[in-house]
Amino acid sequence: MNENDAYAKAKASSSAEDDRVEKALEERVGVAVDYRTLNGRNLLKFMIFSGIGIWAFFIPVTIGGANSVPMVLLIDAVKALLGPAVMNWLVLVVCLVLSVTFTLSRIQKEGFFRRFHVKDGWGTGILYYLSLLFAVMIVFNVGPKQILDSEVGGQAISLAGSTLFTVTIAGWLVTFLIEFGVLEFVGTLMEPIMRKAFKLPGQSAVTAVSAFVAAPAVGVFMTNKLYNENVYTEKEACCVATNFSVVSLGFFALLVSITDTVYMYGKVVLTSLIVVFILAFIVIRIPPLSRRKDRYVNGTEQTDAMRKSGRYDRTILKKAVGAATTKAAGTPYSVFLTSIPDVLSFAVKIVSFVQAIAVIALFISTYTPLFQWIGVPMTPYLQLCQLPDAAAIAPATLVGIAEIALPVMTIAGQAIAPMSVFFVIVLSTVQIIFFTESANAMMQADMGLKFGELVLIFLIRTVIAIPIVALFAHLLF
Repeated sequence: MNENDAYAKAKASSSAEDDRVEKALEERVGVAVDYRTLNGRNLLKFMIFSGIGIWAFFIPVTIGGANSVPMVLLIDAVKALLGPAVMNWLVLVVCLVLSVTFTLSRIQKEGFFRRFHVKDGWGTGILYYLSLLFAVMIVFNVGPKQILDSEVGGQAISLAGSTLFTVTIAGWLVTFLIEFGVLEFVGTLMEPIMRKAFKLPGQSAVTAVSAFVAAPAVGVFMTNKLYNENVYTEKEACCVATNFSVVSLGFFALLVSITDTVYMYGKVVLTSLIVVFILAFIVIRIPPLSRRKDRYVNGTEQTDAMRKSGRYDRTILKKAVGAATTKAAGTPYSVFLTSIPDVLSFAVKIVSFVQAIAVIALFISTYTPLFQWIGVPMTPYLQLCQLPDAAAIAPATLVGIAEIALPVMTIAGQAIAPMSVFFVIVLSTVQIIFFTESANAMMQADMGLKFGELVLIFLIRTVIAIPIVALFAHLLF
């Protein structure tokens, strides 16, 4: 046997081994495809229930003069039906229940409460107690006037109540998207693109869009669920959560309304979406995310064979449909009931964090110069990017880590150039990490993201995003 024959044989053997490993791993962690499920019943199941999910999250409708996606209209209708007073009481009840159950979990060595709070340390417990204290003050109108201020306590409990219903309702509706095949369908079609550009499975594209029309916490919830189902590795889940848990379309409307720049809405939304994908391309390739382990929750290590990009050919559509019907065939209808406990436990914990941290952040912003001091080092950087009113908008570049609305609040009512207002709004939406919602959802999830790591990712995203967003600002204004 000559060298060429030996090389060819070795290459063929290596290729066969790669195929064997890839097939074995796909059975454990990949998108399963069983072409035997390609029949009318499963196809209808996939199309009907996935269609409901797509309609609920992505198809705008007009009801009663309001135009938005059905999921947002449903949430708004529930909040309007209950009213602010009832929602405030519900937040109080949630904070009370969590404080009591956390206390019982510290007393019990085993049991339901211990399992419910298994990931909650004393730092989390202190936030539960603070959330209860603040909620009692606000609902009963007792305590320091600074806490009772409508711009501090009033806004904080309103955010908490809104989060409660957004995460609960949207988290349940997500069942239509993640259990009946649409993720597998889109993921299979998007796999070659997402793998090459972002080193991520195709499902991450759907996660990004779901957060975009719902809420960051919903994106994190979906990512966490897919991580626990061995769709994402730890590294992939962390990358998806910290790069694609974008703010919702409804929040864009809030930000432009606070700054009285509703006319910017379209430019803000489009620019934000483009910048989010540009940042993802960069941030997932550098520490700390690049150092995360490519290991599935079941302990399986991801191999090069599993990470390699697919390619488009004539069979990819059939494979995508087969993946969708395989998923739909294996999903019982009872999933709509069994998903409720997970959604509720996730939602109530996020609510208590929003209540506690929003009060603290809004108090600092309103009554102390801390955020102003924090912004001082950013002024030269903004001046280098030739942004008007650099000193005035500098604090807005960093305070978003506490609450996403804080950046626009720091500039609202000031005589600031439209270019810089646009810059602040877009920057706040692409930073992703903010502790009144998304960051707390990430810490509560199972992929192991910690406080310090999230702060570092926030700073990295901010430093990289500033010149990119500034470029778009200069082009558009």
